[in-house]
Amino acid sequence: MFRRLKISTKITGLVLIMVVMTLIAISYISFTLSKQAIRERYDESLIVLTNHNADRLDRYFGQIKANLEFVIKTKTIKDGAKSQPQTQTASLNFFSAPTDDPFAVGDDSFVAEDQSNSGEDPGFDTVPAEPEVSYDVNGFLSDIKAAQGYADILITEPNGKITHSTNSSIKSGDNFTDPTGQTITEVKKGLHFSQIVKVEDKYFMYAGLPISKDDTQSPLFLVRIDVAQIYDMVEDTVGLGATGEVILSKLDPSSKKVSFLNPLRNRESSTLFWKDLGEAEVSLAAKSIMEEAGSGMGTDYRNQRVQAAWSQIPTVNWGILTKIDDYEISREINTLSMQYLIAGAMLLVLAVLGSLLFSRHVTNPLNSLKTTLELVGNGVLPENVTQKSKDEIGLMAQSVNYLVQTLKKTARFAQQIGEGNFDANFKPISNDDALGNALVGMRDNLIEGEKKDKERTWIVTGVAEIGEILRAHDELEQLGDEVIQYIIGKINAVQGAFYVVNDDDDDENYLEMKSSFAYNRKKHLKANFKFAEGLVGQAAAEMDTVLRTEIPDDYVSITSGILGDQKPSAILIVPLIAEEKVYGVLEFAGFIKFDSSNVKFVEELSVILARTVFNIKINERTRKLLAESQAMSSELQEKQEILRQNAEEMQATQEELQKSNAKLEEQIEEVNRTQKRMQLLLENASEVITIYEEDETIRYISPSVEPIMGYTQKEMMGVSDVDKVGDEFKDAFKNMFKHLIDYPEEQVTIQYEYKTKEGTYIWIESTGTNFMSNPAIHGMIVNSQDITQRRRAEQEQRMRSKMQALSENSPDLITRLEKEAISYINPVIEEYTGQAPDNYLHHKFDELDLNSAVLDKWLEIVEEVNSTNDKVATEMDFPSEMGDRIMQVNAIPEFDENELLESVLVVSHDITDRKVIELEIQNKNKKIADSINYAKRIQNAILPNNTVINRILPDSFILYKPKDVVSGDFPWYVQMGEDIYMAAVDCTGHGVPGALLSLIGYFLLNDIVRSRKVSDPGLILDQLDEGVTSTLRQDQDDSKTKDGMDIALCKINTKNRKVEYAGAHRPLYIMKKGEMEEIKGNKFAIGGGIYKNQTNFTNSTISLEKGDSIYFCSDGFPDQFGGPENRKFGPKRTRELITKIHQKTMKQAYKIFDKEWENWKGEEKQTDDVLLIGIKF
Repeated sequence: MFRRLKISTKITGLVLIMVVMTLIAISYISFTLSKQAIRERYDESLIVLTNHNADRLDRYFGQIKANLEFVIKTKTIKDGAKSQPQTQTASLNFFSAPTDDPFAVGDDSFVAEDQSNSGEDPGFDTVPAEPEVSYDVNGFLSDIKAAQGYADILITEPNGKITHSTNSSIKSGDNFTDPTGQTITEVKKGLHFSQIVKVEDKYFMYAGLPISKDDTQSPLFLVRIDVAQIYDMVEDTVGLGATGEVILSKLDPSSKKVSFLNPLRNRESSTLFWKDLGEAEVSLAAKSIMEEAGSGMGTDYRNQRVQAAWSQIPTVNWGILTKIDDYEISREINTLSMQYLIAGAMLLVLAVLGSLLFSRHVTNPLNSLKTTLELVGNGVLPENVTQKSKDEIGLMAQSVNYLVQTLKKTARFAQQIGEGNFDANFKPISNDDALGNALVGMRDNLIEGEKKDKERTWIVTGVAEIGEILRAHDELEQLGDEVIQYIIGKINAVQGAFYVVNDDDDDENYLEMKSSFAYNRKKHLKANFKFAEGLVGQAAAEMDTVLRTEIPDDYVSITSGILGDQKPSAILIVPLIAEEKVYGVLEFAGFIKFDSSNVKFVEELSVILARTVFNIKINERTRKLLAESQAMSSELQEKQEILRQNAEEMQATQEELQKSNAKLEEQIEEVNRTQKRMQLLLENASEVITIYEEDETIRYISPSVEPIMGYTQKEMMGVSDVDKVGDEFKDAFKNMFKHLIDYPEEQVTIQYEYKTKEGTYIWIESTGTNFMSNPAIHGMIVNSQDITQRRRAEQEQRMRSKMQALSENSPDLITRLEKEAISYINPVIEEYTGQAPDNYLHHKFDELDLNSAVLDKWLEIVEEVNSTNDKVATEMDFPSEMGDRIMQVNAIPEFDENELLESVLVVSHDITDRKVIELEIQNKNKKIADSINYAKRIQNAILPNNTVINRILPDSFILYKPKDVVSGDFPWYVQMGEDIYMAAVDCTGHGVPGALLSLIGYFLLNDIVRSRKVSDPGLILDQLDEGVTSTLRQDQDDSKTKDGMDIALCKINTKNRKVEYAGAHRPLYIMKKGEMEEIKGNKFAIGGGIYKNQTNFTNSTISLEKGDSIYFCSDGFPDQFGGPENRKFGPKRTRELITKIHQKTMKQAYKIFDKEWENWKGEEKQTDDVLLIGIKF
């Protein structure tokens, strides 16, 4: 397409492309630099704002720290706080943890707890003493509060009991309400800034430190800080656009959760919240806490891409993050890109106008050249071409003018060649002048052709002349003299010789010289050469021409019969060959080299001479035989008379013999014809005729064995073929020969399978006859024929009869649709339509008195069978005399012998009653499913999950996979004071029975621990066993239930990291300092009857360190079948997996356990309910 464009268009387009590419490159570079500059500007602004706010906040908290350290050193606080009398108490736990989840710092439950906690524990009796204060501590604290702007200042005892407060609503002796549950504990250790909490739409935090660091019972100094001033610092979003904001965050090292400490601009709720450290939404906040300072792109708490800068606030170990949405930055960049596009469009318009003017200036001279070249293309050579400029186009005009002049010279040279003037003087313009060189080549080719014509004429003339010589002689010597003399003169040779193959001796042929000439005189030389002897013998043996032109002076190994004292310059030896046979050799020598025409001339003559030598030798042999015949004829004439008399006497006898011979020949001819007919009959017979010896080996078998059985006669004769008979028929085959020998007058016919040469089996019917008494045969003849097709036809006929009987008596409606008509329909149609089958048979579809819906559905099914050539199964409505019925239809394709679809058999089975039953079953199943789902909701409501246990055990998981809707496995936990009871229970069975048993176990465990206050795991299992046995009445003699449960029960104290364990059939896996330890449960179950030698359950105590973990599970986890060999997952693989992942967090471990177990299960069905619990300390 580009080649068809005008050059003006190409120039305009090229200029436009260059301009556009330049615009794009400049715009891209400018846009990229501007984009980079915008992002750097935002980055610098964010860094400045972050550093500024971080410095302000650090100074603010540093001031608070300095104030606190100063105040506790004052004598009023130092001595006045200590002089306050202590309150006697029986408990050290005077403060309360307000929520189940200590990390939910933004949860409204904090507010509720803060309002509901009265600060008094009704279970203990407190007796406050009268204070003996020698200092005005409360007044001093009020002055500090007023000076520093604190919301409240408190002094508490180490157990949280308040001794002083600037809040008049708080009395001395009240318990300090800890908003996080950790403030008192942390303040005891040193300076501590608590989490920010929200109370009645106000945010505050506590800062505190012990008044005396060296005294563990030192009072604690705390100030309540209203964080509104802090929020005023970070809520200033000047320079941050519509989406920018400042975020304060803090990391809880124990729970690995990041807390967001200030209300966020882009979040609707003002409630503070937290997220796990590993989540993507807190990646930037985590950097602000754990890295000193930095900036970059990332994802914020909304999962939005933002540009941010961050820094630490070291005094409080907070992080500050300043960010703005990447979308807002991109809007400014997009506005800039639109400006670049407008400017580029204007420049493009100017470029189009400029390129049009430039192309017009360039193309005008080119159009002039185009006109001249068009004339040259049409064969017109103009006189001159005008050169309008001296630039490249002007030089092109000059070159075109030179071309025209050159073409004129070339035309004159071509005209001279056409007139036959091959000597015309012409020189091509250059070596690359295609036309000039072609004309010179044409002239040279014409000269060469004329030379070849002369050479051919010379050869043809010579062949004609030599032909006259050949026709004039019929003796080899005379012929050789004439031929050699002629050829020597023709090819300018000096010497020549004529050799003929002497084949009188059949054992040894050789070449014999018949004639030789030298210097135009006949030489009477004699020479013989064997084949491959000398150059003459070599040429004859190789049947190829020998031409030697380089003959060294000292080369004497060449044997030639005509060489004299002078050494020739060239030797030509040509064998006389006809019909791939050598009849002689021509040898010539000369003082000048023989050219190719001489060699070609002699080679063409050699063929003619070879035939002539052959004919002459035949004639000589004929003359010789004629002479011998004539001599013998004279001798025979003398004896003829004697023989004549004998002949007359024998004539009579001969006539009789001739008559006898004639009859005999006729008989022999008839026998031959009969044998030929018999051979043809045997070869094409449908039977195989076999003659067996008495030992069952084959003496003769007819040729028809090959087309029928695949074996040749040679392969079968002389061996026994019983090994080719099917195994189950070999006895019958052998019994046939035994019967023929025992009863020679009877024939025996059997049928059996016979293995062909291809390895397949065919059915053979053989009839055996005993001809042992016949001297001409003396064997047993067995006539065998292939009955495979006949048996198949018989079997098919039997099957058709059976199918017909089945169809006639079948309760199903059976129809055969063939060629747009019904070719068969069974009597069942009368039950559904009230019409006999004859009303439908062999009627076209449009002639049938059949419900249109039924007929249309049948035709639709037939079309589907036609398209797929496969069976089709479907269901359809069938209006009938009995009302609307539902039919299950199976359409079966039937093919002819060419595997083409011939008909479709449609079998319709009435499933109306079954459908009614199915509908009832579905309704009942739905009710059952609804009941089970309701039971599932009840079970899920009472059982703990990951959310529940993560509140008390943050680094833990429950992997729970019920096999059915409800489960027989269930996790159980309860918290009693500082002790946590956790169990994995596996009840007998699964589904509904297992779920019912799980409820018994659940409520029994709750009763034992909560109501009976049993704390020892072993005793808990003893009482659980007693309760299950009693509940299921397994302690009675007539009890038939063996249901029970396996269990792994742990009592966990996270404070001292102590675990007590007891188990029934289920082990506890412990990873302690990287080493696996397994504690096996007792080898008897909970319930299931009373076991012999059953003892109490064993209780084991384990002490753990930080980073250690425990795992326990039901048997559904290790008993799952799967893997490459469909084996159980197994306890060994479970232990290996625990060892492999014990260093990971329990959240990661949960995913790995789940993935490994699912991969092992693969496509297999779940074997049992699965329950696995993991806890890390």
